[in-house]
Amino acid sequence: THTHIDFTFALMIVLVAVIGSLGIAGVPGSATMAASIMLTGIGFGNNFVMLSLILAIDPIIDMARTASNVSGAMTSALCTAKNLKALDKEIYNS
Repeated sequence: THTHIDFTFALMIVLVAVIGSLGIAGVPGSATMAASIMLTGIGFGNNFVMLSLILAIDPIIDMARTASNVSGAMTSALCTAKNLKALDKEIYNS
């Protein structure tokens, strides 16, 4: 498709991506749903070639996304335990 990308179109893509990602849980495989929501939101709902390209590379990217989510959850749990003085440093350092 010959779509002219200007500032308003780029802003619409960002808004649709942010709003679409807020409603999707951080579970493995949810990028498929996010991609279909975003493509439909920006007017490319009938272009399944783009979605198939995303589906082809998503398993590779999903591994890094899942590792990042797990690392972030562990870090936030550690910071929360430290702030609440519930962290036993002897157990943590062992």
